[in-house]
Amino acid sequence: MTRVHVTQTVAALRSNRDLAPLVKKGELAVVGACYSLDTGRVEVLSGAPSA
Repeated sequence: MTRVHVTQTVAALRSNRDLAPLVKKGELAVVGACYSLDTGRVEVLSGAPSA
């Protein structure tokens, strides 16, 4: 359920009228990720910027 929520939130932020132009220009990256308290690992679900 957490992953679904993160995915939906990322989509909403990327389509936000104020943020979408910045995302399109590459000036803003909206990255969806989940952090595990048990392992300390971060799982990037979508939107990882390329180096």
